[in-house]
Amino acid sequence: MLFVLEQAKAFRLFLEDQEMETPFTRGMKEKLLLLESTVLVVLAVSATVIMFGNASSRYLFRTSFSWADELIRLIFVWSMFIAITTAFIRNQHISFSALAHLNDTTRVITDVLYDGILILVGAIVAYHGWRYMNLTGRVRLPGTELPTGLLLLPGVVSGAVWALLGGARIVTRLLSMPQMKRGKN
Repeated sequence: MLFVLEQAKAFRLFLEDQEMETPFTRGMKEKLLLLESTVLVVLAVSATVIMFGNASSRYLFRTSFSWADELIRLIFVWSMFIAITTAFIRNQHISFSALAHLNDTTRVITDVLYDGILILVGAIVAYHGWRYMNLTGRVRLPGTELPTGLLLLPGVVSGAVWALLGGARIVTRLLSMPQMKRGKN
């Protein structure tokens, strides 16, 4: 639970410290913050309640819920893909900071490279995740009888979001380049 609150606090700090902020992107990021925080809190509380209920049932009644482990696994997968996507939005993944901060040229080059890789990885994850989900997504999980596609869907959705995010960043950078040049003259 503390992890979720720390993530929300870090995201708020991120929102306040952006170079290429526009009213549209600021509003969009604030909505993403609210959505991310809400979803992660609901998922974390749900997983905790299910784990506690399953453990309590095991010790008090000598039985456990067959569906609990699968549901917790689903919650974990969804939570991780949401957190990974949020880290991309915040630019908190490993980067080439020393190289990127040499000068403005290296910063632009590394930013565009980062965004291009984000598009490529996102497209690969979404495409192959979709193909795999079509092959095995209708198979039922044994404990919950939910389709396996629920385990695969977060990768497909996240991959698409990563590709769109990378594309939006490149477009934003290209549109802000003439403004950056005007500001320096």
